Amino acid sequence: GGNFDIVSRESLLLVNNVLLSVAGGAVLIGTLYPLFLDALDLGKISVGVPYFEAVFVPLMVPLVALIGIGPFASWKAARKADFPAALKWMAAAVAAAAVAVPFALGQWSAMTAFGLFLGFWVIGATAVQLWERGRGGSTGLGARLASVPRAQWGMLLAHAGVGVFILGVTMVKSFESSADVRMAAGDSTTLGGYTFTFKGIEELNGPNYIAARAHIEVSRNGSVVRTMEPEKRIYAVQRMPMTEAAIDTGLFRDLYVSLGEAIDQETWIVRVQYKPLVDWIWWGCLLMALGGLLAISDRRYRIAARKEAGLPAGGLAERA
Repeated sequence: GGNFDIVSRESLLLVNNVLLSVAGGAVLIGTLYPLFLDALDLGKISVGVPYFEAVFVPLMVPLVALIGIGPFASWKAARKADFPAALKWMAAAVAAAAVAVPFALGQWSAMTAFGLFLGFWVIGATAVQLWERGRGGSTGLGARLASVPRAQWGMLLAHAGVGVFILGVTMVKSFESSADVRMAAGDSTTLGGYTFTFKGIEELNGPNYIAARAHIEVSRNGSVVRTMEPEKRIYAVQRMPMTEAAIDTGLFRDLYVSLGEAIDQETWIVRVQYKPLVDWIWWGCLLMALGGLLAISDRRYRIAARKEAGLPAGGLAERA
C-alpha cells in the first residue's frame, strides 16, 4: 500500500501532454513535408494511411489506456487504495468480451480484439467512475448523481465518446466489405449477411437532370429490410454523369448502393458496401464535443476566470 508517484494524476497528465505533442508533431510533419518538397521542386511524395497508422496509433494506445485510470489517481502521489476493485474486474470482463466478439462474428484477429479492448476499456472505466460516484452515502442515487459537477459529467461524456469512436473505427476497419457486381433484373448478391436483389431500372426527369434509377431490394434472413434506389444522373448544364448513392443507416451498420457503368440497357455494374458501426465514429466525435461544451459550462470555471481577470486590476490599484 505504498505510494506510486509514477501513476499520480500529475504524472499522468504530463505523459498525456507529451504523447499528444509527439503525435501532433508526427501528423504535422506527415502533412506538410510532401507540400514542402513540392514547393521547392524537389519531387513529389505521397504520405498516406500507412504512415499515419504506423506513427499515430502506437502513440495513442498508451494515451487511451491512461484515460481509464487517470480519473482515479490522486495528485502528487497515488495509492493502490485510490483505484477501486471494480476497475480490476471490469478490465477482466472487457478483455473477455474483446476476445469473444470477433469469434462470435466469425472473423477473429488479434488487432480486432485489441481495438475492441481499448474501446470497451474506456467505456467500462467511465461506467466504473460513475458507479463510484453514485454508490454509498446517505442521500438517494438521484441526489448523489445531481451533485456531480458539470465538469465531471463533461469528462465522463467525452471519455465515453472516445470509447465509442474506437469501437466504430475498429469494427469498420475489421469487418467492412464491398463488391462490384454485374447485375440485371432478378440478379442478387449477398454481403454482410444482407441479400441485394436487382429489380430493374427506370428513367426519370428531375428539375434539371435526367436519371436512371435502380430499384434494389435488400433482405436479411428472408425478410425484406427496404428497397434502395441509387441513381445515375446527367445534369443539363454540366452534361457529366453523377452518381447518387443510396444509403440505409442503422444503429449497428450502414449499407451503401451505387450505380456504376451501364453494360447495356438492362445490365449495370452495381457497387454494394457494408460498414458496421460506421456511424459510431461520428457519434463518438459528437459525444467528445458535447463533453467539452458541458465541461466549460461549469460555473466554477467561470468564477475562476472572473477572479483571474480581477487580480491584475486589483494589484495595480493597490500599487497605485
